[in-house]
Amino acid sequence: MCNKLILGLFPLSLIMVLALAMASCGVAEVSAPAPGPGSVKTTLSSNIEPPWKVDWDKTVAAAKQEGVVSLYSGAGPGQLEAIRKGFADAYGINIESVTGRGNEVSEKLFRERKAGLYLADVGSLGATTLVSDMKPQGVLDPLKPQLVLPEVLDFKLWYGGSHIYCDNDGAYALSWAYSPATGAVINTDTVKPGEITSNKSLLHPKWKGKIVLNDPTVSGTGQSWFQMTSRAVGYEFMREFAKQEPAITRDLRLLLEWVARGKYAVAVGPNSNTIGEFLNAGAPLKQVLLSDAPYAITAYPLALFNKAPHPNAARVFINWFLTKEAQTIASKAFMSQSARLDVPTDHLDPDAVRQPGLIYLFSNAEDVTSERRQSGIEAQKIFGLGAK
Repeated sequence: MCNKLILGLFPLSLIMVLALAMASCGVAEVSAPAPGPGSVKTTLSSNIEPPWKVDWDKTVAAAKQEGVVSLYSGAGPGQLEAIRKGFADAYGINIESVTGRGNEVSEKLFRERKAGLYLADVGSLGATTLVSDMKPQGVLDPLKPQLVLPEVLDFKLWYGGSHIYCDNDGAYALSWAYSPATGAVINTDTVKPGEITSNKSLLHPKWKGKIVLNDPTVSGTGQSWFQMTSRAVGYEFMREFAKQEPAITRDLRLLLEWVARGKYAVAVGPNSNTIGEFLNAGAPLKQVLLSDAPYAITAYPLALFNKAPHPNAARVFINWFLTKEAQTIASKAFMSQSARLDVPTDHLDPDAVRQPGLIYLFSNAEDVTSERRQSGIEAQKIFGLGAK
Protein backbone atom coordinates (compact mmCIF):
# COMPACT_ATOMS: atom_id res chain seq x y z
CA MET A 1 0.00 0.00 0.00
CA CYS A 2 1.27 3.45 -0.87
CA ASN A 3 1.16 6.03 1.90
CA LYS A 4 1.45 9.80 1.77
CA LEU A 5 5.06 10.76 2.58
CA ILE A 6 6.67 13.94 3.78
CA LEU A 7 9.62 13.93 1.47
CA GLY A 8 11.66 16.54 3.25
CA LEU A 9 12.36 14.06 6.16
CA PHE A 10 14.28 11.56 4.00
CA PRO A 11 17.64 11.55 2.20
CA LEU A 12 17.73 12.08 -1.58
CA SER A 13 18.56 8.46 -2.39
CA LEU A 14 15.57 7.24 -0.43
CA ILE A 15 13.33 9.77 -2.14
CA MET A 16 14.33 8.43 -5.53
CA VAL A 17 13.54 4.89 -4.39
CA LEU A 18 10.19 5.97 -3.07
CA ALA A 19 9.41 7.78 -6.34
CA LEU A 20 9.92 4.55 -8.26
CA ALA A 21 7.71 2.79 -5.78
CA MET A 22 4.96 5.37 -6.20
CA ALA A 23 5.09 4.95 -9.98
CA SER A 24 4.70 1.22 -9.52
CA CYS A 25 1.63 1.90 -7.37
CA GLY A 26 -0.08 3.70 -10.28
CA VAL A 27 0.59 7.31 -9.44
CA ALA A 28 0.39 9.08 -12.85
CA GLU A 29 2.89 11.71 -13.99
CA VAL A 30 1.33 15.16 -14.31
CA SER A 31 1.62 16.37 -17.94
CA ALA A 32 0.84 19.65 -19.76
CA PRO A 33 -2.73 19.96 -21.14
CA ALA A 34 -3.33 19.12 -24.79
CA PRO A 35 -3.19 22.22 -26.99
CA GLY A 36 -6.58 23.85 -27.60
CA PRO A 37 -7.95 25.14 -30.92
CA GLY A 38 -6.06 28.43 -30.65
CA SER A 39 -2.79 27.16 -29.18
CA VAL A 40 -1.05 25.86 -32.31
CA LYS A 41 2.55 27.04 -32.31
CA THR A 42 3.09 30.31 -34.16
CA THR A 43 5.86 28.80 -36.23
CA LEU A 44 3.32 26.40 -37.71
CA SER A 45 0.19 28.62 -38.00
CA SER A 46 2.06 31.42 -39.78
CA ASN A 47 2.60 29.09 -42.72
CA ILE A 48 -1.07 28.20 -43.07
CA GLU A 49 -2.92 30.55 -45.45
CA PRO A 50 -6.72 30.95 -45.45
CA PRO A 51 -8.56 29.19 -48.29
CA TRP A 52 -9.48 32.48 -50.03
CA LYS A 53 -5.78 33.44 -50.21
CA VAL A 54 -4.78 30.10 -51.70
CA ASP A 55 -7.55 30.42 -54.30
CA TRP A 56 -6.63 34.07 -54.99
CA ASP A 57 -2.95 33.31 -55.54
CA LYS A 58 -3.86 30.61 -58.06
CA THR A 59 -6.20 33.02 -59.85
CA VAL A 60 -3.53 35.73 -60.03
CA ALA A 61 -0.97 33.27 -61.39
CA ALA A 62 -3.43 32.12 -64.07
CA ALA A 63 -4.39 35.73 -64.85
CA LYS A 64 -0.76 36.63 -65.47
CA GLN A 65 -0.54 33.73 -67.89
CA GLU A 66 -3.56 35.14 -69.75
CA GLY A 67 -1.78 38.51 -69.72
CA VAL A 68 -4.74 40.71 -70.65
CA VAL A 69 -8.32 41.60 -69.74
CA SER A 70 -10.80 42.89 -72.33
CA LEU A 71 -12.86 45.83 -71.02
CA TYR A 72 -15.93 47.15 -72.89
CA SER A 73 -16.52 50.62 -71.48
CA GLY A 74 -18.05 54.04 -71.89
CA ALA A 75 -15.14 55.76 -70.14
CA GLY A 76 -13.00 58.41 -71.77
CA PRO A 77 -9.36 57.97 -72.80
CA GLY A 78 -7.89 59.76 -69.78
CA GLN A 79 -9.98 57.73 -67.37
CA LEU A 80 -9.11 54.46 -69.07
CA GLU A 81 -5.42 55.33 -69.02
CA ALA A 82 -5.51 55.94 -65.26
CA ILE A 83 -7.21 52.58 -64.69
CA ARG A 84 -4.91 50.81 -67.14
CA LYS A 85 -1.78 52.13 -65.44
CA GLY A 86 -3.05 51.29 -61.95
CA PHE A 87 -3.90 47.71 -62.89
CA ALA A 88 -0.62 47.19 -64.72
CA ASP A 89 1.32 48.53 -61.73
CA ALA A 90 -0.58 46.22 -59.38
CA TYR A 91 -0.53 42.98 -61.38
CA GLY A 92 1.38 43.50 -64.61
CA ILE A 93 -1.73 42.70 -66.66
CA ASN A 94 -2.74 44.84 -69.63
CA ILE A 95 -6.22 46.18 -70.36
CA GLU A 96 -7.54 46.11 -73.92
CA SER A 97 -10.59 48.31 -74.30
CA VAL A 98 -13.54 48.88 -76.60
CA THR A 99 -15.22 52.23 -75.93
CA GLY A 100 -18.26 54.20 -77.01
CA ARG A 101 -21.80 55.09 -76.01
CA GLY A 102 -23.67 52.26 -74.35
CA ASN A 103 -25.93 51.48 -77.30
CA GLU A 104 -22.93 51.45 -79.67
CA VAL A 105 -20.93 49.07 -77.49
CA SER A 106 -23.87 46.74 -76.89
CA GLU A 107 -24.62 46.55 -80.63
CA LYS A 108 -20.99 45.67 -81.29
CA LEU A 109 -21.02 42.94 -78.66
CA PHE A 110 -24.25 41.43 -80.00
CA ARG A 111 -22.83 41.39 -83.54
CA GLU A 112 -19.69 39.65 -82.30
CA ARG A 113 -21.64 36.99 -80.48
CA LYS A 114 -23.91 36.40 -83.42
CA ALA A 115 -20.75 35.64 -85.37
CA GLY A 116 -19.57 33.25 -82.64
CA LEU A 117 -16.95 35.65 -81.28
CA TYR A 118 -16.62 35.98 -77.50
CA LEU A 119 -14.13 38.81 -77.04
CA ALA A 120 -15.34 40.73 -73.97
CA ASP A 121 -14.44 39.97 -70.35
CA VAL A 122 -15.72 42.86 -68.27
CA GLY A 123 -18.33 45.55 -68.94
CA SER A 124 -18.17 49.05 -67.47
CA LEU A 125 -21.15 50.70 -69.14
CA GLY A 126 -24.29 52.62 -68.29
CA ALA A 127 -26.85 50.95 -66.06
CA THR A 128 -29.55 51.07 -68.74
CA THR A 129 -27.24 49.30 -71.21
CA LEU A 130 -26.23 46.59 -68.77
CA VAL A 131 -29.55 46.02 -67.03
CA SER A 132 -32.16 46.76 -69.70
CA ASP A 133 -30.27 45.70 -72.84
CA MET A 134 -27.65 43.11 -71.94
CA LYS A 135 -29.05 41.24 -68.95
CA PRO A 136 -32.28 40.16 -70.73
CA GLN A 137 -30.16 38.86 -73.62
CA GLY A 138 -28.36 36.50 -71.25
CA VAL A 139 -24.84 37.76 -71.95
CA LEU A 140 -23.96 38.52 -68.30
CA ASP A 141 -22.77 36.22 -65.54
CA PRO A 142 -23.40 36.96 -61.84
CA LEU A 143 -20.65 39.13 -60.40
CA LYS A 144 -21.04 38.11 -56.76
CA PRO A 145 -19.23 34.74 -57.00
CA GLN A 146 -16.17 36.56 -58.37
CA LEU A 147 -15.66 38.71 -55.26
CA VAL A 148 -12.85 37.31 -53.13
CA LEU A 149 -10.75 39.96 -51.38
CA PRO A 150 -11.73 40.60 -47.73
CA GLU A 151 -11.63 44.39 -48.13
CA VAL A 152 -14.06 44.09 -51.02
CA LEU A 153 -16.42 41.86 -49.04
CA ASP A 154 -16.33 43.95 -45.86
CA PHE A 155 -19.70 45.71 -46.04
CA LYS A 156 -18.74 48.14 -43.27
CA LEU A 157 -16.57 49.85 -45.86
CA TRP A 158 -19.45 50.48 -48.28
CA TYR A 159 -22.17 53.11 -48.39
CA GLY A 160 -25.42 51.77 -46.96
CA GLY A 161 -23.67 48.76 -45.44
CA SER A 162 -23.74 46.65 -48.59
CA HIS A 163 -22.81 46.57 -52.25
CA ILE A 164 -25.12 48.60 -54.47
CA TYR A 165 -26.38 46.74 -57.53
CA CYS A 166 -28.35 48.37 -60.30
CA ASP A 167 -30.29 45.19 -61.14
CA ASN A 168 -33.15 43.83 -59.04
CA ASP A 169 -31.35 40.48 -58.76
CA GLY A 170 -28.55 42.19 -56.88
CA ALA A 171 -25.96 40.22 -58.80
CA TYR A 172 -25.08 41.54 -62.25
CA ALA A 173 -24.33 45.30 -62.35
CA LEU A 174 -22.38 46.51 -59.33
CA SER A 175 -22.24 50.25 -58.75
CA TRP A 176 -18.77 51.31 -57.62
CA ALA A 177 -19.72 55.00 -57.39
CA TYR A 178 -22.66 56.65 -55.69
CA SER A 179 -22.50 60.37 -56.46
CA PRO A 180 -25.11 63.12 -56.22
CA ALA A 181 -26.28 63.98 -59.72
CA THR A 182 -25.15 67.54 -60.35
CA GLY A 183 -27.66 67.89 -63.19
CA ALA A 184 -25.90 70.90 -64.68
CA VAL A 185 -22.44 72.30 -65.37
CA ILE A 186 -21.85 76.05 -65.64
CA ASN A 187 -19.14 78.23 -67.14
CA THR A 188 -17.61 79.97 -64.12
CA ASP A 189 -16.68 83.01 -66.23
CA THR A 190 -20.30 83.51 -67.30
CA VAL A 191 -22.52 82.35 -64.45
CA LYS A 192 -22.21 83.96 -61.04
CA PRO A 193 -22.25 81.84 -57.86
CA GLY A 194 -25.80 81.21 -56.70
CA GLU A 195 -27.46 82.14 -59.99
CA ILE A 196 -28.33 78.54 -60.80
CA THR A 197 -29.22 76.36 -57.81
CA SER A 198 -32.20 74.37 -59.07
CA ASN A 199 -33.86 73.24 -62.27
CA LYS A 200 -36.36 76.06 -61.90
CA SER A 201 -33.45 78.53 -61.97
CA LEU A 202 -32.98 77.53 -65.61
CA LEU A 203 -36.31 79.17 -66.51
CA HIS A 204 -34.99 82.71 -65.91
CA PRO A 205 -35.23 84.76 -69.13
CA LYS A 206 -31.49 85.51 -69.11
CA TRP A 207 -30.70 81.85 -69.89
CA LYS A 208 -32.87 81.67 -73.01
CA GLY A 209 -30.69 80.46 -75.88
CA LYS A 210 -27.72 79.97 -73.53
CA ILE A 211 -28.34 76.37 -72.50
CA VAL A 212 -27.14 73.16 -74.18
CA LEU A 213 -28.96 69.93 -73.33
CA ASN A 214 -27.77 66.33 -73.52
CA ASP A 215 -30.41 64.76 -75.77
CA PRO A 216 -33.16 63.44 -73.44
CA THR A 217 -34.79 61.33 -76.17
CA VAL A 218 -32.07 58.65 -76.14
CA SER A 219 -30.54 56.50 -73.42
CA GLY A 220 -28.01 58.39 -71.33
CA THR A 221 -27.64 61.00 -68.62
CA GLY A 222 -29.80 63.49 -70.55
CA GLN A 223 -32.69 61.08 -70.46
CA SER A 224 -31.94 60.31 -66.82
CA TRP A 225 -32.10 64.05 -66.00
CA PHE A 226 -35.41 64.33 -67.86
CA GLN A 227 -36.90 61.35 -66.04
CA MET A 228 -35.78 62.25 -62.50
CA THR A 229 -36.58 65.95 -62.86
CA SER A 230 -40.02 65.20 -64.31
CA ARG A 231 -40.71 63.02 -61.30
CA ALA A 232 -39.83 65.93 -59.01
CA VAL A 233 -41.28 68.97 -60.76
CA GLY A 234 -43.55 67.55 -63.47
CA TYR A 235 -43.85 67.67 -67.25
CA GLU A 236 -45.18 71.22 -67.12
CA PHE A 237 -41.71 72.34 -66.07
CA MET A 238 -40.28 70.53 -69.10
CA ARG A 239 -42.64 72.33 -71.42
CA GLU A 240 -41.55 75.67 -69.94
CA PHE A 241 -37.90 74.62 -70.17
CA ALA A 242 -38.33 73.78 -73.88
CA LYS A 243 -39.34 77.42 -74.40
CA GLN A 244 -35.81 78.38 -73.32
CA GLU A 245 -34.75 76.99 -76.70
CA PRO A 246 -31.89 74.81 -75.48
CA ALA A 247 -29.46 73.46 -78.09
CA ILE A 248 -29.59 69.66 -78.10
CA THR A 249 -26.68 67.35 -78.79
CA ARG A 250 -25.70 63.72 -78.29
CA ASP A 251 -21.99 64.48 -78.39
CA LEU A 252 -20.97 64.32 -74.73
CA ARG A 253 -17.63 66.05 -75.24
CA LEU A 254 -19.01 68.78 -77.47
CA LEU A 255 -21.69 69.49 -74.85
CA LEU A 256 -19.04 70.51 -72.32
CA GLU A 257 -16.63 71.99 -74.84
CA TRP A 258 -19.26 74.51 -75.90
CA VAL A 259 -19.75 75.58 -72.28
CA ALA A 260 -16.02 75.65 -71.53
CA ARG A 261 -15.47 77.95 -74.52
CA GLY A 262 -18.37 80.21 -73.55
CA LYS A 263 -20.65 79.43 -76.49
CA TYR A 264 -23.27 78.40 -73.93
CA ALA A 265 -23.47 79.24 -70.24
CA VAL A 266 -24.98 76.00 -68.95
CA ALA A 267 -24.90 72.32 -69.87
CA VAL A 268 -27.85 70.26 -68.62
CA GLY A 269 -27.77 66.49 -68.20
CA PRO A 270 -24.01 66.13 -68.77
CA ASN A 271 -22.27 62.80 -68.45
CA SER A 272 -20.51 62.70 -65.08
CA ASN A 273 -17.54 60.80 -66.44
CA THR A 274 -16.96 63.35 -69.22
CA ILE A 275 -17.20 66.13 -66.64
CA GLY A 276 -14.29 64.51 -64.83
CA GLU A 277 -12.12 64.67 -67.94
CA PHE A 278 -12.76 68.40 -68.44
CA LEU A 279 -12.29 69.28 -64.77
CA ASN A 280 -9.01 67.38 -64.67
CA ALA A 281 -7.92 69.36 -67.73
CA GLY A 282 -8.56 72.66 -65.90
CA ALA A 283 -11.61 73.83 -67.89
CA PRO A 284 -13.52 76.81 -66.36
CA LEU A 285 -16.44 74.62 -65.37
CA LYS A 286 -18.29 73.91 -62.15
CA GLN A 287 -20.77 71.20 -61.29
CA VAL A 288 -24.06 72.46 -59.86
CA LEU A 289 -26.31 70.45 -57.57
CA LEU A 290 -29.90 71.12 -58.65
CA SER A 291 -31.69 71.04 -55.32
CA ASP A 292 -35.25 70.40 -56.49
CA ALA A 293 -34.52 66.89 -57.82
CA PRO A 294 -31.92 65.16 -55.59
CA TYR A 295 -30.84 61.81 -56.92
CA ALA A 296 -27.70 59.73 -57.06
CA ILE A 297 -25.99 58.23 -60.07
CA THR A 298 -23.24 55.72 -60.64
CA ALA A 299 -20.21 55.91 -62.90
CA TYR A 300 -20.35 52.93 -65.24
CA PRO A 301 -21.22 49.95 -63.01
CA LEU A 302 -19.20 46.75 -63.36
CA ALA A 303 -20.47 43.59 -65.01
CA LEU A 304 -18.98 40.26 -66.07
CA PHE A 305 -19.69 38.83 -69.53
CA ASN A 306 -20.28 35.13 -69.78
CA LYS A 307 -17.91 32.95 -71.79
CA ALA A 308 -15.19 35.48 -71.00
CA PRO A 309 -11.98 34.70 -72.92
CA HIS A 310 -9.78 35.70 -69.96
CA PRO A 311 -11.78 34.57 -66.90
CA ASN A 312 -8.93 34.75 -64.40
CA ALA A 313 -7.77 38.20 -65.50
CA ALA A 314 -11.40 39.34 -65.35
CA ARG A 315 -11.72 38.10 -61.78
CA VAL A 316 -8.51 39.81 -60.71
CA PHE A 317 -9.54 43.08 -62.38
CA ILE A 318 -12.99 43.11 -60.77
CA ASN A 319 -11.59 42.53 -57.28
CA TRP A 320 -8.74 45.00 -57.73
CA PHE A 321 -11.07 47.70 -59.07
CA LEU A 322 -13.16 47.51 -55.88
CA THR A 323 -10.21 47.97 -53.50
CA LYS A 324 -9.51 51.28 -51.78
CA GLU A 325 -6.38 51.72 -53.92
CA ALA A 326 -8.19 51.35 -57.23
CA GLN A 327 -11.28 53.24 -56.11
CA THR A 328 -9.12 56.22 -55.20
CA ILE A 329 -7.64 56.16 -58.71
CA ALA A 330 -11.10 55.85 -60.27
CA SER A 331 -12.67 58.55 -58.11
CA LYS A 332 -9.97 61.03 -59.16
CA ALA A 333 -10.15 60.02 -62.81
CA PHE A 334 -13.96 60.15 -63.04
CA MET A 335 -14.42 62.91 -60.42
CA SER A 336 -17.17 60.79 -58.87
CA GLN A 337 -17.54 59.81 -55.22
CA SER A 338 -16.85 56.16 -54.56
CA ALA A 339 -19.43 53.97 -52.88
CA ARG A 340 -16.59 52.93 -50.56
CA LEU A 341 -16.54 54.98 -47.36
CA ASP A 342 -12.76 54.94 -46.97
CA VAL A 343 -11.96 56.69 -50.27
CA PRO A 344 -11.01 60.38 -49.90
CA THR A 345 -13.22 63.11 -51.38
CA ASP A 346 -10.98 66.17 -51.01
CA HIS A 347 -10.41 66.21 -54.78
CA LEU A 348 -14.15 66.58 -55.49
CA ASP A 349 -16.35 69.65 -55.79
CA PRO A 350 -18.53 69.85 -52.64
CA ASP A 351 -21.63 69.61 -54.85
CA ALA A 352 -20.36 66.22 -56.06
CA VAL A 353 -20.18 64.75 -52.54
CA ARG A 354 -23.06 63.03 -50.76
CA GLN A 355 -24.71 65.25 -48.16
CA PRO A 356 -25.27 63.75 -44.67
CA GLY A 357 -28.90 63.06 -43.91
CA LEU A 358 -30.09 63.58 -47.49
CA ILE A 359 -31.82 60.59 -49.06
CA TYR A 360 -31.04 60.19 -52.74
CA LEU A 361 -33.23 58.33 -55.19
CA PHE A 362 -30.92 55.97 -57.07
CA SER A 363 -31.46 56.84 -60.72
CA ASN A 364 -29.74 53.68 -61.97
CA ALA A 365 -31.87 51.16 -60.09
CA GLU A 366 -33.61 48.71 -62.43
CA ASP A 367 -37.05 49.84 -61.29
CA VAL A 368 -36.15 53.33 -62.50
CA THR A 369 -34.24 52.47 -65.67
CA SER A 370 -37.07 50.17 -66.79
CA GLU A 371 -39.24 53.30 -67.12
CA ARG A 372 -36.60 55.28 -68.99
CA ARG A 373 -37.74 54.26 -72.45
CA GLN A 374 -41.15 55.77 -71.72
CA SER A 375 -39.40 58.93 -70.52
CA GLY A 376 -37.69 59.11 -73.90
CA ILE A 377 -41.06 59.01 -75.62
CA GLU A 378 -42.33 61.85 -73.43
CA ALA A 379 -39.14 63.82 -74.15
CA GLN A 380 -39.74 63.44 -77.90
CA LYS A 381 -43.20 64.94 -77.49
CA ILE A 382 -41.76 67.99 -75.74
CA PHE A 383 -38.39 68.55 -77.41
CA GLY A 384 -38.88 66.86 -80.78
CA LEU A 385 -36.62 64.14 -82.11
CA GLY A 386 -33.43 65.79 -80.85
CA ALA A 387 -30.06 65.93 -82.53
CA LYS A 388 -28.71 63.14 -84.73
